[in-house]
Amino acid sequence: MTRDEAIVKLRVVRHRLEGALDRFYGHDLSGDAVALEAAALDISMPIRVLVHHNPKRQSNALLHEIDTDYLDKPIHFRPLIAPPPRTLPSGVQTMSVSIPINMTLRVGNAGTRGGTTFTRYRREKNPESRVPLRKWWFGTCWDSGTNQVSNKDIILALANKEGGAHVDGKLSANYGAAKNQGQIVIGGKPVSDVVRLGGLVGIAGDELLEHLYENYPEYTSIE
Repeated sequence: MTRDEAIVKLRVVRHRLEGALDRFYGHDLSGDAVALEAAALDISMPIRVLVHHNPKRQSNALLHEIDTDYLDKPIHFRPLIAPPPRTLPSGVQTMSVSIPINMTLRVGNAGTRGGTTFTRYRREKNPESRVPLRKWWFGTCWDSGTNQVSNKDIILALANKEGGAHVDGKLSANYGAAKNQGQIVIGGKPVSDVVRLGGLVGIAGDELLEHLYENYPEYTSIE
């Protein structure tokens, strides 16, 4: 792929990511579960195309085609990390478990309908929240206290195992554990594990969009 071809692809993939994010955040969590899950999978695919680099399998990250140092560029990253175990004065040891529940509850009234949606990440300029893309991709984005999982773990699982591009029941151990933690029920309906983890993928998608606009502004417009 030439550099010019990669730039055109970047604009198209960026557009796909924006559309998938808008669909995902436009659905109520108690509504169409199939549409929500499809949107979560649709978010994972552009992220995989942009970031995942595995030349041994002839799978090159699109950003690598434009910038070989792409993993060193800054991106917003605020992982959810459970507090470490501590020992009380009584000698009893305690442990905290952290579960990501990024939701917004809308209270209805006579003219509007209430509902629950995932809370969308909004751009943040604080430089202390920036890390190299490498850490955002490979580092722990959620440490529940009993399991650690990265953006790469979740996104590749959705893209390669859960139906984004393929279906495969052989899940990695840490992703499998993440699926089994923090089940959510809204309006009497359980939220699927893919949708629940899609809340993390949605944050990653908006962080990556912000990253593209900040680091590659000349390549992110549709012409």
